[in-house]
Amino acid sequence: MIQAAHRVENLYESVIRSITVHAIQKGAINLGQGSPDFDPPRALIEAAQQALSENYNQYAPTWGLAELREAISDKTEAFYGFRPDPDTEVTVTCGVTEAVISALVGLVDRGDKVVILEPAHENYHAGVVFAGAEPLWVPIRPPDFTFDPDELRRAFRQPKVKAVIFNTPHNPSGRVFSREELQQIADLCLEFGVIAISDEIYEHMVFDGRRHIPISTLPGMMERTITISGLSKSYSVTGWRVGYALATAHLTDALRKIHDFTTICAPTPLQKASVTALRLGKDYYDWLTSYYDERRQRMMQILEESGFVAPIPEGAYYTLADFRPVAEALGIDDDDDAFTYWMIDEIGIGTVPGSSFYRSDPSLGRGRVRFAFPKKDETLDEVARRFERLRVRVGI
Repeated sequence: MIQAAHRVENLYESVIRSITVHAIQKGAINLGQGSPDFDPPRALIEAAQQALSENYNQYAPTWGLAELREAISDKTEAFYGFRPDPDTEVTVTCGVTEAVISALVGLVDRGDKVVILEPAHENYHAGVVFAGAEPLWVPIRPPDFTFDPDELRRAFRQPKVKAVIFNTPHNPSGRVFSREELQQIADLCLEFGVIAISDEIYEHMVFDGRRHIPISTLPGMMERTITISGLSKSYSVTGWRVGYALATAHLTDALRKIHDFTTICAPTPLQKASVTALRLGKDYYDWLTSYYDERRQRMMQILEESGFVAPIPEGAYYTLADFRPVAEALGIDDDDDAFTYWMIDEIGIGTVPGSSFYRSDPSLGRGRVRFAFPKKDETLDEVARRFERLRVRVGI
């Protein structure tokens, strides 16, 4: 019998994508996968159509179209006050997932260790496995979803720690790391010579007057940070698969070697259209925050009225809701996998089990499911109607 490589034995099909398939088959509204159900700005669609008509149909330069890298640098300077060199410090990738994996495989050696703040997206673990490294999990514990600084220090003190990877604004909890929290991570990186891989794909979704702070802007961190973001979330184009990584030339050179020999380049016409996205003005980002804040408020009201205990997201477009009061009223246990399928089959709503985001101790996610709310008003109207089925069952 032919066997797969040993390094992938503990990797499994993405829980998010497998549940999405089940939700589609059952006709459920999928609040599991973080995919908007509304169109991107019309200008982006027109830019993509124009790019196709102008023959942007062949390979782009491996590191990305020059004008897109220039636009990324300009936007970074406008929002965060530093301007990466578009030639040597900006790499356009096939989405954030590829950027994360290219960074890990390019910079982490077999036998090294990588600190991962969890709950975390599934691809962080996969990238560490592909690099032949060992993950060191540090939990961000519910209900407040904060990490223990002493626990984080113990992880950094282990031998052969090469990198730390984390996400802010945070999926799935909705936390936005404070400057103090980022400084704690930065101090450990500087003390132990560790590289920070910072996934900032939700950078423009922050609420209640908060501000996203890239860890690279903290003293001493520019030289040891890989900042990753992309087009998917801020511009509602998750299918375009255009991401990017920002890093000093030395770190960029390492991740580019992996990018070069895996995907070659991100889709050329969509790179061209992405320039239009990155040139949008302040009005667009003001609208984006306001629009998602409306989605957030509606989702939180629906969940609260249905018996869930859900932390109010500080950023991103998720909440990791505690369903145990609902389960108790239904007379079922707090198995989040079983509850996820029950919600799809009985209520017509797709979610993601909380335990799927925790590798070190899945019980930290037990009794919780993730809801995503990047949905148009008509969808949320139907979500509310379907949750009425749940309220009837629960007796609310």
